[in-house]
Amino acid sequence: MIKENRWTYEEFKEWFEENKENEPEIPFLLNGKKYMIIGFKNKVSFQRFGETLEEQSGEVYFKDLDTLYYTETIDGVLLKRDWDKILNFNDYYELL
Repeated sequence: MIKENRWTYEEFKEWFEENKENEPEIPFLLNGKKYMIIGFKNKVSFQRFGETLEEQSGEVYFKDLDTLYYTETIDGVLLKRDWDKILNFNDYYELL
C-alpha cells in the first residue's frame, strides 16, 4: 500500500534528532526508487537500496540532516525540492 509522506521536514528533523542515538534507518520511496536515511551519532547517511547490486548505490555521508536536505545527491535527489514527493516514509516492511 503506497502512502503519502505526512511529515513536514521540520517534524521529521525533530523526531530524527531525538532518535539519533538509536541509529534510525528511515526507508522511503521517491520517483519509484527505494532510498534510506540512516542517522548516526555524528553523521547521516543516504543511499538507494534494492534487491540487486545494480539497484544499490552505497552510502553517501553528510555531517548532519540539514546538509543532506540541502545537497543534491544520489540520482539527483534534492530533499528540499523533492520532500513532497516522498511516499511510504518509515513503512520499512512495505518496502522490502
